Amino acid sequence: MTLIAVYTSEGCVGRCDARCYNAHSADCDCICGGANHGAGFDRAVDNTRQMFEEWIGAYVKEKHLTDYRAEIADEVIQTRMF
Repeated sequence: MTLIAVYTSEGCVGRCDARCYNAHSADCDCICGGANHGAGFDRAVDNTRQMFEEWIGAYVKEKHLTDYRAEIADEVIQTRMF
């Protein structure tokens, strides 16, 4: 599942998904900057909930994006009841 993604007119240009938060290797080049790397789904959701604005800002600045849209998974936005 993709937790956060950035899109331009060319499609998805950056995201954080299961390849990151379920990773076992040391390499990470996704939008989270490594914060979710190997963290597992629950921790990655919590991290993304707290940091998505900073991550998007840093990513679009690094990539020099001016015309983009960001998407955040419903699981990140919604607070769990239990």
